[in-house]
Amino acid sequence: MKITRFKTLDSTNKYLQNLLEEGNDIVDNVVVAEFQSSGKGQGKNVWESENGKNLLFSVALDMSCLKAENQFLLTQMVSVAMINVLKNYLPEEHLFIKWPNDIYFKNKKIAGILIKNEIKGMMMGTSIIGIGLNVNQESFDENLPNPISMKMITGKDYDLEEILLAVSRQLSAISIKDNSQQSTANSRCADFNSALYTSRLYRYRQWSFYQHEGSVKEMMIVGYDQFGRLILKEKNDREVVCDLKEISFV
Repeated sequence: MKITRFKTLDSTNKYLQNLLEEGNDIVDNVVVAEFQSSGKGQGKNVWESENGKNLLFSVALDMSCLKAENQFLLTQMVSVAMINVLKNYLPEEHLFIKWPNDIYFKNKKIAGILIKNEIKGMMMGTSIIGIGLNVNQESFDENLPNPISMKMITGKDYDLEEILLAVSRQLSAISIKDNSQQSTANSRCADFNSALYTSRLYRYRQWSFYQHEGSVKEMMIVGYDQFGRLILKEKNDREVVCDLKEISFV
């Protein structure tokens, strides 16, 4: 993979997106910034990070052999890839994926993922995966809900370059470029990554509180559908299917 580095950038995702829209081949490019002035999270969320302390980067992958209807598989694969890297540094039993793709250590957020998919007819094209990983930062804005860093967990300083390369290798293995692999790739990814994703899903099969339809309800996460919508069960056994904007964790 080709790595391009910046001291400051408004957004690594936006940088790659602009290159793609200009007709450039951005596949296998990694863009890293020491500081992002306009880092984005899911929806209207922003990603705040102390200059030079964390990893802020985006990776472009060729996902043209993955059906567009299966794009949630990419979310699963990227989330699992992050767990696979972090378990080499932190206790794996405390690492979780908060639906759809935040990475948690216990009840605190250590990484965020933002994916932008190019869709070409029935298939996907180039996908841009933006990642913010809290590594060496020791304190955060008190208005942020629940951030944590690797250093806050272990007390150790970490080599940002080492972790960047480890994540990049994991993500590079996701890219499926050979059309002859299409049918097997889609089914293999679905089975393998769904099992791993579910095994690390935050609050899975636990009664917890959620904001839904204007009130706080006690519900249990029981799974998700093909399109990535979260499936929960209420106390009366009624199942609820939610998109990202329809539910929030309390």
